[in-house]
Amino acid sequence: MFFTTPDINPLILLLGTAVFTAILWWYQRQQHAAPETKPLVVQNGRSYHHQTSFGSPGYLMAPATRDAVVNSMNDGMIVLDVHNRIIDMNPSARRITHKSLVDLVGKDIEQALPALSRHINEAMTKPLDIALGYKDANRFYELSISPFFDGVEERRGNLLILRDITERKQRENLRDDLTRTMVHDLRDPISNSLFALEMLKTTLAENLVSETQQLLDLTFASTAKTLQLVDKILEIGRLESGELPLALTAFPLHEMVEHVLTAQMPRAVNKHLQLINEVSDSLPLVWADAELIERVLKNLVDNSIKFTPVGGVIRVTAVTTTNEQTNETGLLVSVIDNGPGIPTAVQPQIFEQFVTGNQIESGSGLGLAFCKMALAAHGQTIGLNSQQGQGTTFTFSLAVSPGEA
Repeated sequence: MFFTTPDINPLILLLGTAVFTAILWWYQRQQHAAPETKPLVVQNGRSYHHQTSFGSPGYLMAPATRDAVVNSMNDGMIVLDVHNRIIDMNPSARRITHKSLVDLVGKDIEQALPALSRHINEAMTKPLDIALGYKDANRFYELSISPFFDGVEERRGNLLILRDITERKQRENLRDDLTRTMVHDLRDPISNSLFALEMLKTTLAENLVSETQQLLDLTFASTAKTLQLVDKILEIGRLESGELPLALTAFPLHEMVEHVLTAQMPRAVNKHLQLINEVSDSLPLVWADAELIERVLKNLVDNSIKFTPVGGVIRVTAVTTTNEQTNETGLLVSVIDNGPGIPTAVQPQIFEQFVTGNQIESGSGLGLAFCKMALAAHGQTIGLNSQQGQGTTFTFSLAVSPGEA
C-alpha cells in the first residue's frame, strides 16, 4: 500500500485568503468609525487634534509630513497643557525664547518664561503685539492663543503662536516719528495765527460790524481748537515713548473732582445737566501726577457732557479697593452718565487713537486714548461698562499715597 503526502498548497491559499479578508474587514471598520478629527503632530510624536470638516481619508497628512511642516515653521509654537505647563515647542519657539526643550518642557510657563506668560490672559481674546528682550535688544512678536483638543471635544490645553513682526514695528515707528515731527512743525505757524487773530480781536473790536465780529470769533475758536489737537497728539506721542516724566505728588481727590466739575459747569448748565461730586473727602490721598490725572477727569467728564441728553445726570464716585495679589490699597474712580451709551461694536477699540463712537458730537478720538496712556504711565488701568440706552460708566484705578496705604 502506498501513502501519498497531502497537497498543502490549497490549504495555504485558503488560510491566506481568510487572513486577508479579516484584515480588510478590520481596516474598513476603523475607517468608518474614525472620529472627525485630524491630528497635528508637533514634536516628539505628540498629536494635537483640531476639528475639521474634511470627511475623506484622502485629506489625511502623514504624521512625518505634519511633523516636518511644524518644525519648519518660521512662527514659534508653544504647547501648554490645561495647567499652563509647557509640553512641547517647535524649533522656532526655541530660537525665539533662547531656551531648549530640556530647559522648558514640564515647567509652568509663568516660571519658565515670565516675560511671555504675563500676556497670556490678554492674548486669549485677540492677538497681541508684545516685545521680548534678549541681551539688551528687543524683537516684536504677534502673540495669538487658541485651544487644542485631543479627541473630538475634550480640551487639552492651548497653542501659543509667536509671529515675528519686528520689521513691521520698525516701519510703524518710523512712520510715527515722521508724523510727530510734522505735527510738531505745525505748532509754530498755528500759534502765530492764533496770536494774530487775538490781536485783531483786541484792536478792531470797536470798528467791526456784528457779522465780521462773529466770523473773527469763529476763526479764533477754530484755530485754538486746532492748536489743542496738535498739543494732544504731541503729548500722546511723548506718553507712548516714555518721554513725558511724571511729577508724583499726594493730593485729595475730592478737591480735584470739585475743581473739574466747577470748570465744566457752564457747559452743563447749557444742557440742563446735573454734575454731582460723590467722592468723599475722607478718602486717602492720591499718589500721582496731579496735572495728568486732572486732565483724565476733565476728558471723561467732557465726554459725558457731550453725549448726555438734556436734563441728564453725571456723577463722579470713588471707592477704596485692595489688590488681591499685592495687598496694596488703591482707589477706583468712576464717571457715570445716563446718556445713550457706546455702540457695542466700538467698545473694544474705544481707547485707541482716532476711534470715535460715530455719534453726531464725536470728537477727535484722542481724549480716551490720552486717558489710557496717562494712566498706563502710572501703572494703572481704565475700563468701561456701557449698554446702549442705559448710559456709560468709565472706571479707572489710582494709587494712594505711600503714607496712607
